[in-house]
Amino acid sequence: MKQAPALLSNRNFLLLWLASIVSNFALAVAMLAETWLVINTLGAKEQLGLVMIAGSVPRILLMAVGGVLADRIKRSHIILASVGLRVLLLFAMIPLLAAGKISMGIMIVFALIYGALDAFFWPARDALVPNIVADNDLTRANSIMLTTNQIGLVFGPVLGGAMLALFSYEVVFALTGIMLALGLIAIAMIHEPALLAGRARFNMLAELKEGVQYAIQTPVLRALMLVYAAANLLFMGPLGLGIPIIVTDLLQGNASTLSFMQSAFAAGMVLGGLLLTLYPPSKKRLLMITVVIAIEGLLLATLALANWLPLALALQVLIGLGVAANNIPMMSLIQHYTERQKLGRIMSLNSMASMGLAPLSYALVTGLFSMHIGIEWVLPVFGLLLAAMMGLMTLKMRVIREVD
Repeated sequence: MKQAPALLSNRNFLLLWLASIVSNFALAVAMLAETWLVINTLGAKEQLGLVMIAGSVPRILLMAVGGVLADRIKRSHIILASVGLRVLLLFAMIPLLAAGKISMGIMIVFALIYGALDAFFWPARDALVPNIVADNDLTRANSIMLTTNQIGLVFGPVLGGAMLALFSYEVVFALTGIMLALGLIAIAMIHEPALLAGRARFNMLAELKEGVQYAIQTPVLRALMLVYAAANLLFMGPLGLGIPIIVTDLLQGNASTLSFMQSAFAAGMVLGGLLLTLYPPSKKRLLMITVVIAIEGLLLATLALANWLPLALALQVLIGLGVAANNIPMMSLIQHYTERQKLGRIMSLNSMASMGLAPLSYALVTGLFSMHIGIEWVLPVFGLLLAAMMGLMTLKMRVIREVD
């Protein structure tokens, strides 16, 4: 493959960068609107977990297929198709809302479709960067992508809260669909180098098996999958379901308050990304990941005390910073230790390992809420268990302590 140009003169990287900013901005607004639609308009905050589970299940089941295809089809084309279908789904919400036909059942169906699209989008997106960026620019490229992607997530929820206060849901979804369509134009202009010349005939099961064996036999990749599986079991459900509950129950807030909480989290990710862009880690990255995740657990536990908005926002900033500080080294480790033609599969397998327990996490938290166990108990229990689990894995797995 032809050597990629320097990062900031790399046309393909700049197009992907632009498309990511616009798309993440649009999706942040849409996500806020969808969450508030379920909680406030449908009055189903206890059932929000069902929507999240519905999005997680097809994402997990199809992620391996998405990873295999990402090693066979141009990754930019997969991204284009996935985002394009998401645009159509956003516009499909408009007549349903106008006719008053939106229900929990419809929201669950849309979540199922979104999850299926994500299963193809994520492996392709994560594997595209090393295919268009030089090896020595990978860590900085990952940092820049994460940091700038969060710009939309910082201001998107704030704009979304204002839009929900001023406009109907129909207008909000129409505008976000248009913004997302603009991102498609940049994606369509990416010229991605071919990866697959000379490869054998396509065999889905054989290629998936090859990817699984490769991941298991590579100590760093195996350790990463175990760490993220444990982390997401104890983190995804409490944070995803806990923030809207904190807004309504502890802070007595509204859609604007929820938007501030989501923006604070994204602002923390921006800060973490900026720090790692300026000072990209090159030593003990796996150890850094487990330490940061343990700290995130302690911060998650502290959120149960956040009945004052400034405190809640500060904790969200710190948690977001922690997420960036472990995601960027994780991406760099996978890209460094994985052969290019296996990268789509390894990205998908890592996502499956981390997200495979997410539906269980959502189900556990939803079950605890249905038993009238409050957020003031759920967050500390899950957060402290997360911190303890990371400490135990660090002690028991030598590769975590030794690998750079």
